[in-house]
Amino acid sequence: MISKESDVWNLPANKKYRIWSQKLLQERIEDKEVVKYVVNDDCYCVNPATMALYQFQKQPLLGKYKSVIFDCQQGIILSCRSTKAHLTSFSQRCLFAGLEFQREFARHINLAGHNVIATGRLAYFSLRSYNTGNIDWVALHNMVGFKTLRNNVTAFETLKHNQFSYIFTYDDCSRHIPHKVSDSLFFNHALYLLSTSHLEQNLGWQVKSFQGKSLIDQTSYFHPHQSLKELSLKTVMSELLAKKHIRYGNYLADYYELPQLLDAHHIAYANSTRPDTLF
Repeated sequence: MISKESDVWNLPANKKYRIWSQKLLQERIEDKEVVKYVVNDDCYCVNPATMALYQFQKQPLLGKYKSVIFDCQQGIILSCRSTKAHLTSFSQRCLFAGLEFQREFARHINLAGHNVIATGRLAYFSLRSYNTGNIDWVALHNMVGFKTLRNNVTAFETLKHNQFSYIFTYDDCSRHIPHKVSDSLFFNHALYLLSTSHLEQNLGWQVKSFQGKSLIDQTSYFHPHQSLKELSLKTVMSELLAKKHIRYGNYLADYYELPQLLDAHHIAYANSTRPDTLF
């Protein structure tokens, strides 16, 4: 493969290469027209320009690449790291309070399943629950639409790049994908509302509203839901912290095989909790 010196590379601008899938990647990866856009990068970081990630964990591409990432600025990234490793790194580096906060917030708004890692303006959707291991991902903030096709195939269409849009298809998808995408878009929207409300009401920051063309800004996907007015960032974080301490007490009691440590831990934690006062 050709190593690139520039950080900015576009995707193939030939309509022949508008549609992509895991199978098409295997067939085209060494095409002369495609190889010009291919970059080897094991240090790649998931970012706003990331469009899609295909996993090749079980059968590495070209015998060694465990994932292929489409980035609208850098090109087609070949990586020896799995999709799981890439999204884990993103979560640890960028997510406020990590994935545990995302799960806790999903519980608060009555959403089951874990198919999205979101920030409010970025949303990475997994074609299966991200608890299942190495899976394919698509960046919903770079997509304008999606459609379920025959044989359990789902196709996502991107915002326009190089004067036309790209289509990323995924095989063996659940028939519940439309519902899961809708839930994921609502989750991202609710997280955006929670964050902006905290910044405006508690910190006095003026947050400029943004209306784009991607899926994350299409209100038609935000299904009816309960009011979010009673929720606050502090409430969710406080409950998350309490659950972490309870889990720690449970592990401690199991490790020493002393169930009575549970009560002792609860008492110690309660007594050590400092109230939010000035005194």
